[in-house]
Amino acid sequence: MKFSVSCSDLKLGMQQIINVIPSKTTLPILGHVLFEANNGTLSLSGTDLEVTLNTKIAAEIEQEGSVTISGRLLFDVIREIGDIPLEISVDESNKILLKYSRGQYTFFGEDPKDFPQLPSINVKHEIKYNTKKLKRLIDKTLFAVSTDELRAALMGILFQVKENECRAVSTDGHRLSRIIDKGFTSSEELSDVIIPTKALSLLSKGLEEEGEGKISLAENHIVFELEKVVISATLIEGRYPDYEKVIPVNNEKVLIVNRDQVISALRTVSVLANKITQQVRLKIGANNLTISSQDMDRGEGYETLEAEYSGEELEIGFNSNYLIEILKHIDTENVLFNFDTSTSATLLFPENQEEDEDLLMLVMPIKLRD
Repeated sequence: MKFSVSCSDLKLGMQQIINVIPSKTTLPILGHVLFEANNGTLSLSGTDLEVTLNTKIAAEIEQEGSVTISGRLLFDVIREIGDIPLEISVDESNKILLKYSRGQYTFFGEDPKDFPQLPSINVKHEIKYNTKKLKRLIDKTLFAVSTDELRAALMGILFQVKENECRAVSTDGHRLSRIIDKGFTSSEELSDVIIPTKALSLLSKGLEEEGEGKISLAENHIVFELEKVVISATLIEGRYPDYEKVIPVNNEKVLIVNRDQVISALRTVSVLANKITQQVRLKIGANNLTISSQDMDRGEGYETLEAEYSGEELEIGFNSNYLIEILKHIDTENVLFNFDTSTSATLLFPENQEEDEDLLMLVMPIKLRD
């Protein structure tokens, strides 16, 4: 096997692959990247057995072949090399020689036959999706996914494909994000799927601003095909909770306030919040919002912001980190809070929804201590 490749192109491909390689594994081969030079194309693949990423990069193939190379070792070798041509050759014992104008490196690969076989997928459904909209669905939900391994279904994002819309939903039990693409159409309504966050995080990084990707669904797998990247993942088994039941319908107290001012106040006030609960208190009146925190050992503080509010005066507590994270994922200058009581879920919306979109955020309050 022998090929020449631009170092910058190889680094770009490796940066995509390196994110799928597990940092710790009992199978050393999973720390390797599969290089395949065939039909004038250089293909790179990495997997953790649950998520697989394949990307193709431009290269001059002098001799076809394949080898697996330690991903982090190769990346560490090339990361400081500039945009110059590299020549890589592999002998029959999988010894790798990397040469360029200033020097050369030798290291050892493994037999490509030892690399895990990519799963054979029996595709049942295929849909096309605008890459910019798909990236938005991912980015607006990824932050609220649970990390609790005892609740496996919540460790992914729920995708619901209906004939006239596509929904993405995530929740960790403390907060929830739901985004609906109303401009999407499908020839059929598909079964709900739960996609692991690692696959979607990798996908989001590879999505272009504009374009079209193909999504293929099988019994237990999903495959995303972009122009230069293919990502396949094993779907998360289990039933996703009925999230609609936790979204209140009678939150009639509406607060309108500047988003950036609230984020800034939360960050400052939470410096004096309890380190464990991160609790802040929101006191909402006719023309203002007061955000305060208090800790017996550290002190207390507050900030008051101008706001529009319709409803009875209300005091409610939140984990400041959860609230900040939600606000960061709302794009408009002002944000709408919809309240009911101090112990019921609060809804947040952008002041104006994007065209053909419905974005809703939910956060559970913390019980206040008098």
